[in-house]
Amino acid sequence: MKQNEETKDSSRYQLYCEMIRLLDEGCQLINDYDAIPHDYGTVTLYQAESQLIHLVGENPGITAMKLSDILKKTPSACSQLIRKLRKKGWMEQIRSQQNGRKYQLYLTESGWDIFREHNQFEQACYHRSYENLNEFTEEDFQTYIKIQSRLNETFSLDVAESKSL
Repeated sequence: MKQNEETKDSSRYQLYCEMIRLLDEGCQLINDYDAIPHDYGTVTLYQAESQLIHLVGENPGITAMKLSDILKKTPSACSQLIRKLRKKGWMEQIRSQQNGRKYQLYLTESGWDIFREHNQFEQACYHRSYENLNEFTEEDFQTYIKIQSRLNETFSLDVAESKSL
Protein backbone atom coordinates (compact mmCIF):
# COMPACT_ATOMS: atom_id res chain seq x y z
CA MET A 1 0.00 0.00 0.00
CA LYS A 2 2.75 2.46 0.97
CA GLN A 3 4.66 1.74 -2.24
CA ASN A 4 1.52 2.47 -4.31
CA GLU A 5 1.14 5.87 -2.57
CA GLU A 6 4.78 6.71 -3.29
CA THR A 7 4.30 5.76 -6.96
CA LYS A 8 1.14 7.86 -7.08
CA ASP A 9 2.96 10.80 -5.49
CA SER A 10 5.86 10.32 -7.86
CA SER A 11 3.51 10.30 -10.85
CA ARG A 12 1.75 13.41 -9.54
CA TYR A 13 5.11 15.12 -9.01
CA GLN A 14 6.19 14.24 -12.55
CA LEU A 15 2.97 15.77 -13.89
CA TYR A 16 3.64 18.88 -11.81
CA CYS A 17 7.18 19.11 -13.24
CA GLU A 18 5.82 18.80 -16.79
CA MET A 19 3.25 21.49 -16.03
CA ILE A 20 5.98 23.85 -14.77
CA ARG A 21 8.18 23.04 -17.79
CA LEU A 22 5.30 23.98 -20.10
CA LEU A 23 4.63 27.12 -18.05
CA ASP A 24 8.29 28.13 -18.44
CA GLU A 25 8.05 27.47 -22.18
CA GLY A 26 4.92 29.63 -22.35
CA CYS A 27 6.64 32.42 -20.42
CA GLN A 28 9.55 32.32 -22.87
CA LEU A 29 7.14 32.52 -25.82
CA ILE A 30 5.42 35.51 -24.18
CA ASN A 31 8.82 37.19 -23.67
CA ASP A 32 9.72 36.52 -27.31
CA TYR A 33 6.35 37.92 -28.43
CA ASP A 34 6.73 41.03 -26.27
CA ALA A 35 10.19 41.73 -27.72
CA ILE A 36 8.89 41.81 -31.30
CA PRO A 37 7.42 45.02 -32.75
CA HIS A 38 3.83 44.50 -33.91
CA ASP A 39 2.09 46.10 -36.86
CA TYR A 40 -1.28 47.52 -35.83
CA GLY A 41 -2.29 48.82 -39.22
CA THR A 42 -0.90 52.34 -39.38
CA VAL A 43 1.94 51.99 -36.84
CA THR A 44 4.39 49.45 -35.50
CA LEU A 45 4.71 49.24 -31.71
CA TYR A 46 6.43 47.20 -29.07
CA GLN A 47 4.15 45.42 -26.61
CA ALA A 48 5.08 47.82 -23.76
CA GLU A 49 3.97 50.79 -25.88
CA SER A 50 0.68 49.20 -26.90
CA GLN A 51 0.00 48.14 -23.28
CA LEU A 52 0.45 51.72 -22.10
CA ILE A 53 -1.78 53.08 -24.87
CA HIS A 54 -4.38 50.45 -24.01
CA LEU A 55 -4.34 51.30 -20.29
CA VAL A 56 -4.62 55.05 -20.90
CA GLY A 57 -7.42 54.45 -23.41
CA GLU A 58 -9.28 52.29 -20.88
CA ASN A 59 -8.58 54.77 -18.04
CA PRO A 60 -8.45 58.33 -19.39
CA GLY A 61 -6.88 60.62 -16.79
CA ILE A 62 -4.80 57.86 -15.19
CA THR A 63 -1.52 58.96 -13.60
CA ALA A 64 1.96 57.65 -14.31
CA MET A 65 2.18 56.35 -10.73
CA LYS A 66 -1.02 54.32 -11.14
CA LEU A 67 0.30 52.91 -14.44
CA SER A 68 3.52 51.82 -12.77
CA ASP A 69 1.48 50.05 -10.07
CA ILE A 70 -0.66 48.23 -12.66
CA LEU A 71 2.28 47.27 -14.87
CA LYS A 72 4.54 46.48 -11.91
CA LYS A 73 7.26 48.66 -13.40
CA THR A 74 9.27 51.41 -11.78
CA PRO A 75 7.87 54.95 -12.06
CA SER A 76 11.04 55.85 -13.96
CA ALA A 77 10.46 53.12 -16.57
CA CYS A 78 6.85 54.27 -17.05
CA SER A 79 7.90 57.92 -17.30
CA GLN A 80 10.42 57.07 -20.03
CA LEU A 81 7.76 55.24 -22.00
CA ILE A 82 5.25 58.08 -21.49
CA ARG A 83 7.83 60.59 -22.75
CA LYS A 84 8.41 58.45 -25.82
CA LEU A 85 4.66 58.21 -26.57
CA ARG A 86 4.17 61.94 -25.97
CA LYS A 87 7.04 62.71 -28.35
CA LYS A 88 5.34 60.58 -31.00
CA GLY A 89 2.14 62.58 -30.46
CA TRP A 90 0.05 59.66 -29.19
CA MET A 91 -0.41 60.74 -25.59
CA GLU A 92 -0.64 63.95 -23.63
CA GLN A 93 -0.09 64.86 -20.00
CA ILE A 94 -2.39 67.42 -18.44
CA ARG A 95 -1.97 68.89 -14.97
CA SER A 96 -4.73 67.73 -12.62
CA GLN A 97 -7.18 70.46 -11.66
CA GLN A 98 -7.72 68.85 -8.24
CA ASN A 99 -4.00 68.42 -7.45
CA GLY A 100 -1.56 70.62 -9.35
CA ARG A 101 1.32 68.25 -8.57
CA LYS A 102 -0.25 65.36 -10.48
CA TYR A 103 -0.39 64.92 -14.22
CA GLN A 104 -3.12 62.93 -15.88
CA LEU A 105 -2.64 61.02 -19.12
CA TYR A 106 -4.91 61.10 -22.14
CA LEU A 107 -4.67 59.76 -25.68
CA THR A 108 -4.48 62.16 -28.60
CA GLU A 109 -6.62 61.58 -31.69
CA SER A 110 -3.85 59.49 -33.28
CA GLY A 111 -3.44 57.67 -29.94
CA TRP A 112 -7.12 56.72 -30.08
CA ASP A 113 -6.61 55.39 -33.62
CA ILE A 114 -3.80 53.16 -32.34
CA PHE A 115 -5.95 52.12 -29.37
CA ARG A 116 -8.71 50.94 -31.71
CA GLU A 117 -6.29 49.15 -34.07
CA HIS A 118 -4.59 47.44 -31.12
CA ASN A 119 -7.95 46.30 -29.73
CA GLN A 120 -8.91 44.75 -33.08
CA PHE A 121 -5.57 42.96 -33.29
CA GLU A 122 -5.76 41.76 -29.67
CA GLN A 123 -9.34 40.51 -30.06
CA ALA A 124 -8.30 38.50 -33.13
CA CYS A 125 -5.46 36.92 -31.10
CA TYR A 126 -7.81 36.16 -28.19
CA HIS A 127 -10.37 34.63 -30.54
CA ARG A 128 -7.73 32.39 -32.17
CA SER A 129 -6.51 31.22 -28.73
CA TYR A 130 -10.07 30.69 -27.51
CA GLU A 131 -10.96 28.61 -30.57
CA ASN A 132 -7.81 26.54 -30.07
CA LEU A 133 -9.14 25.58 -26.61
CA ASN A 134 -12.54 24.32 -27.85
CA GLU A 135 -11.99 20.85 -26.38
CA PHE A 136 -11.88 22.25 -22.83
CA THR A 137 -14.94 22.92 -20.68
CA GLU A 138 -15.73 25.90 -18.47
CA GLU A 139 -14.88 23.64 -15.55
CA ASP A 140 -11.45 23.00 -17.09
CA PHE A 141 -10.94 26.76 -17.39
CA GLN A 142 -11.94 27.23 -13.74
CA THR A 143 -9.49 24.52 -12.69
CA TYR A 144 -6.71 26.16 -14.69
CA ILE A 145 -7.47 29.55 -13.11
CA LYS A 146 -7.41 28.00 -9.65
CA ILE A 147 -4.07 26.26 -10.29
CA GLN A 148 -2.46 29.32 -11.90
CA SER A 149 -3.65 31.57 -9.08
CA ARG A 150 -2.10 29.26 -6.51
CA LEU A 151 1.14 29.07 -8.50
CA ASN A 152 1.21 32.88 -8.69
CA GLU A 153 0.94 33.03 -4.90
CA THR A 154 3.98 30.76 -4.64
CA PHE A 155 5.90 32.66 -7.32
CA SER A 156 5.22 35.92 -5.43
CA LEU A 157 6.72 34.38 -2.30
CA ASP A 158 9.74 33.21 -4.32
CA VAL A 159 10.25 36.74 -5.66
CA ALA A 160 9.94 38.32 -2.21
CA GLU A 161 12.35 35.80 -0.73
CA SER A 162 14.86 36.34 -3.55
CA LYS A 163 14.72 40.13 -3.12
CA SER A 164 15.46 39.81 0.59
CA LEU A 165 18.71 37.90 0.02
